[in-house]
Amino acid sequence: MDQAQVVLAAGLFCTIAFAGVVLLDSESSTDGIPDWEVLEVCLADHSGSISHIHATVSITINGNNILIPEDIGITDQVCPNGMRGVHTHDDTGRLHIETPGAMEAPVGAFFSIWGEQFDDTHILNKVANDNNEVVMFVNGQQNFEYENYLMEDGDVIEIEYREKQ
Repeated sequence: MDQAQVVLAAGLFCTIAFAGVVLLDSESSTDGIPDWEVLEVCLADHSGSISHIHATVSITINGNNILIPEDIGITDQVCPNGMRGVHTHDDTGRLHIETPGAMEAPVGAFFSIWGEQFDDTHILNKVANDNNEVVMFVNGQQNFEYENYLMEDGDVIEIEYREKQ
């Protein structure tokens, strides 16, 4: 094998490896939005055989409770005549997770539907830095899964932006 053939073979190998990584990475997409199946759900109403569970989310920024608006995920651009797979009906922070059958619903999907940022370094417009941190508690226990945490029925999810402790 001459040098040109070695370079071509290496290039082909790298191309195949890159394609494999892109195709097998199930939590990302080319547009930067996670590829969570629940983001595609749009239900016309509460009828039929749907899975319906609830979780509650609260957000505290520097000691101040942040109101989570009503009707997030109701008649939006993705679902103009219905409800997204994760939505709110009121401003209590109670999330309705309604899907056509059992489906994983990461808490990050709610923030994506809301159009807000949430991960281990961001909550809404706040960014963790040398002095501040984003922490999450699920049912009273600190949780490090952040946006990838799969919500379960009855979960109480508390997200805080606070001074580092």
